[in-house]
Amino acid sequence: MMIKKEKNQKIEALFLAIKWTYKGSPLLTIGIFLISIFGGLLAIVEPYLFKIIIDKLISQRDVQGFALSILAILFIYGITRFLQSSFWDITNGIRKTHAMRIEREATHALMKNISSLDIGYFEDPKYYNLLVQANQNLWRIFETFYQITFFLNEFISAGIIIAALAVYDIRLVFIILIGSIPSVILSLKTSDALWSAFTEGSPIFKQVHYYRNLLTEKKEAIKEIQLFGANKTFLNRYYNLFSQFLSLQDKAVKKQVAGYLLIGLLEGVTSVLAAYLVVQAFVINKITVGELTFLWALLFQFAGHARWLTRMINDTYTNVTFLKPIVPILHFKPLILEPVHPKLFPKEIKKGIEFRNVSFTYPRTKKIALKNVSFTINAKESTALVGENGSGKTTIIKLFCRFYDVTEGEILIDGINIKEFALADLRNNIGVIFQDFVKYESTVEENIRLHGKGNVHESAKKSGAWNFIKEFEKKYNTQLGRTLEELGVELSGGEWQKIALARAFYKNASILIL
Repeated sequence: MMIKKEKNQKIEALFLAIKWTYKGSPLLTIGIFLISIFGGLLAIVEPYLFKIIIDKLISQRDVQGFALSILAILFIYGITRFLQSSFWDITNGIRKTHAMRIEREATHALMKNISSLDIGYFEDPKYYNLLVQANQNLWRIFETFYQITFFLNEFISAGIIIAALAVYDIRLVFIILIGSIPSVILSLKTSDALWSAFTEGSPIFKQVHYYRNLLTEKKEAIKEIQLFGANKTFLNRYYNLFSQFLSLQDKAVKKQVAGYLLIGLLEGVTSVLAAYLVVQAFVINKITVGELTFLWALLFQFAGHARWLTRMINDTYTNVTFLKPIVPILHFKPLILEPVHPKLFPKEIKKGIEFRNVSFTYPRTKKIALKNVSFTINAKESTALVGENGSGKTTIIKLFCRFYDVTEGEILIDGINIKEFALADLRNNIGVIFQDFVKYESTVEENIRLHGKGNVHESAKKSGAWNFIKEFEKKYNTQLGRTLEELGVELSGGEWQKIALARAFYKNASILIL
């Protein structure tokens, strides 16, 4: 059952890659397919022209007629070479311009889906690993499509060669296929082995990425790391973890190399046998010198096409295998369900907020975060939640915003269970400043006017942010942070907190949680 599920995910991942590629640019996608097909058809033209030339050279009688026919053949040969060269250049040009379009389409689709997921997915290690894997391998969508087009080109070329060989001697076809099929089977097994190493090492690589980010991108962490001299500790952890990940991959690669050595030996034996049959046919005058060179060239070409086909199958299968995590993510269902018949959020809260016998345990954990909690906050009343670290204050806020649903009990606003409000309606009426509020790299105004229906200036004055905003030359158009713009302004922790507070005021929500 598990094997069937994985197979279906690979097929769906392949169709996703093609779908997003086509949506990136239908014209370029169709164009590259047509070029691949036509380019594959030209594979046999060159060796066949040389066959004709050689046979004419040997059997020439009419000098004038011979010269004209040779010129005609060379003209066709020139056109063929021009087309082959042009197709290659055009393909590379399309590849470059198409790549960014595919990235835009695929990334946008994945971002749209992931950004709408419930917070429970991000806080669950199992699902978060899938999200990390999907983001790490999104680039493979572009590679998958172009490997398919290369495969199509090589497949058509190989098919024409097989057809030509079959006309002369069907035994040649069986011999070269016997030498090629095992390498395809091995490549598929190798891809599964590499994927197994990747999934086994995914939690390790997640830690690797964390330490790399900590030492190279988190500027707020650099001060403390340098002060405590922790850089050597984190560098050692990074190096050791990465080494563990590489050892898992090395095992898979060693198996791959051993298998390819055996297959290379088999391909060598079958190639010699096929060449022997061609030479034997010439010796007994069954074929001409031109046909000898033609068949010999086809055997040589087929060996090259077979290697490329195997490589394309292997790479495509590998990429599709590594794209599997995207499939379940696109099928993730909301953990927090919308009410079938939602009630309107009260325009003015009259009674207040009530937590009634609320208990909660986070998914995939046994520790109870809240147990039988009850309290009431009256309308137009300010209340402080006080407690030790880990006592459940943040959990209460998450439950109130319906990032999670209570395990037991209920949360009421004016006597109505919050599960009866539409999620957007509930959250539009709640303004929150979390401990880990986001410092957006954008202008002051964009930071404040993130969502809501308030007044930017009044919100800034109310939060105290205007006291330092008025000192900026561009006021609300001032860029905050220097990650995106070198001339951006760096704020202190307290100033950022006032920007976040202004953002909450701007939302003009019925309920404000600070």
